[in-house]
Amino acid sequence: MFPTRKITAATLAAAIAAVPASFVAAQESSTGDMQTETQSQDEMQQSEQSAPATGDETTAQSDQQTPVFEDEQIEAFASAVMEVTEIRDQYASQLQGVEDEAQQKEIIEEANTEMRAAIEETEGLSFEDYMAINRAASMDEELNQKIAQRLQEMQSEDAG
Repeated sequence: MFPTRKITAATLAAAIAAVPASFVAAQESSTGDMQTETQSQDEMQQSEQSAPATGDETTAQSDQQTPVFEDEQIEAFASAVMEVTEIRDQYASQLQGVEDEAQQKEIIEEANTEMRAAIEETEGLSFEDYMAINRAASMDEELNQKIAQRLQEMQSEDAG
């Protein structure tokens, strides 16, 4: 069994942000450079955040960007994050010391496939729901905190 770790809000943000970036990179260009894809995604997010918005636009954007999720969806999402984090950690250790780029890409693709399968196998959660909650949590601190709290509770239950 894997050692339990305490997940903080910052760790949660890193964990859930890392997964979509790797999915996007794998889906858009299985032979492309993941770092370039991640940088492009970061640049797009920064430009979206820095774009000025006026009163009504701001309200409309926040209504659209922060959907309401049921407790069951958050529970399923937290469960999927735990699985994805465990898988990611396994593959990260496999990547250490691998210098061959083709072999690295193969390991990354295998990890992405396994992470996506874990998400899709989570009861009450589709891959699309996972991505929607992930996006919302990155923009909504309250949702992020709610997920982090649930993850901590789940870890305490696993430890006990």
